[in-house]
Amino acid sequence: MIQWLRKRSFHIASIAFLAGIFIGVNIAFTVSAQEPSFKYLDFFHQVYQLIRNEYVEQPDSKNLFYGAIRGMIASLNDPFSRFLDEQEYSQLKEETSGEFIGVGIEISAKNGDIVVVSPIDGTPAMKAGIQPGDIIYKIDSKPIKNKNINDIVSMIRGKPHTKVTLSIIREGIDEPIDIELERLPIKLQTVNYAVIDSTGVGYLRVKVFSEDTATEVKKALQYFKNNNINKCIFDLRWNPGGLLDQAITISDMFLPKGTMIVSTKGRGGKETLQEYRASSNPLFTGKCIILVNKGSASASEIVSGALKDNNRAKLLGEKTFGKGSVQKFFNLDDNTGVTLTIAKYYTPSGASIHGIGIQPDYVIPMATISKDEQKQINILIKEKIMEKFISTHTKYDEPTKQEFRQLLEKNSIKLSDSTANFILKSEIYRFTKRPLYDLEFDNQLTEAIKIINGQ
Repeated sequence: MIQWLRKRSFHIASIAFLAGIFIGVNIAFTVSAQEPSFKYLDFFHQVYQLIRNEYVEQPDSKNLFYGAIRGMIASLNDPFSRFLDEQEYSQLKEETSGEFIGVGIEISAKNGDIVVVSPIDGTPAMKAGIQPGDIIYKIDSKPIKNKNINDIVSMIRGKPHTKVTLSIIREGIDEPIDIELERLPIKLQTVNYAVIDSTGVGYLRVKVFSEDTATEVKKALQYFKNNNINKCIFDLRWNPGGLLDQAITISDMFLPKGTMIVSTKGRGGKETLQEYRASSNPLFTGKCIILVNKGSASASEIVSGALKDNNRAKLLGEKTFGKGSVQKFFNLDDNTGVTLTIAKYYTPSGASIHGIGIQPDYVIPMATISKDEQKQINILIKEKIMEKFISTHTKYDEPTKQEFRQLLEKNSIKLSDSTANFILKSEIYRFTKRPLYDLEFDNQLTEAIKIINGQ
């Protein structure tokens, strides 16, 4: 999560690759000659003058200083502390508006690898099957091991309607997978809701926490209330986070006034920097189950932790990602800035989830595909068998399922009927409008309906 203060106060978590709570200020630095660091500043200045006067080519002073700043921050070995130049600063603000050019993934650096935190629902990355935990090791055939994460983001981003190929390593799959993605203008509809047919249960899906998310969630809860729907399944799966103030406001809609939502603690985990509490009476007072998985991170974990710890909702699914570091954003000159990790956030029970995640009350793994079947599916994709079939079959019905089974048999692809139907349906949804919910293959949602209805 990011908290960012400049002319006005707002809180953001970069959809591209940042997380934690960021507290921003404009800052001016002074150094006393008596401080130990003074001699290093003098040393730095000597090296700068040496390069400027003696290097074989005329150096660019701006590049020298920007490079030095990045190197200084890189020495912290913290993937969430970084320097933002003018372009990165602009991209950060663009992403949090809910509209940007990209493929729709949040990434993070871990042990020298670039790891997918979560694909964003409805984006090219999600439609192509990118998964949390995927390790990106090449971009357009170029190795990226130990590269600066800023450079990697620039490689993935680009002009709209151009292509980028991500080579990924996935747990359980022997061979790397190449996935081609089209960079697109992404305008996220962050909130969707409906009443699930024949259940009397409201379904609320939040994809990411951007500027208008709380307003849209309020509309959804008001709709449930107006229609006497007093049971809600709140889906935060694959939600990588977003704006802190939106997470606070949404939690507020479920909790009594004065209830703790989240707190932050500084160095050593002792000093409480700030507490956030519910400021009004709850809008929704009915039963609630929150769906989470390993792609639920940051702001998603704040909401999940607040409602779980206050016995306001049960969590169902898989353990969340575990992204709970707090960063301070410092505005520098010329629309540049620096983020530094200064604290961690804590759930109402006092637990830090950073690097740990939140364990759900009901552990229900998502339906998985066996390693052998995944190999068969990779053949379908690599040889474009699936792509050719979907180009002429865009309706998921019994005749299409039958033709697909015949195609598999013809190509000696062995899949169970349930896996074949799941892959077929998923591929069709890549190119057609995906329904808000799918009870045929979503075992977690199906189980949540049973539990909330007391079955």
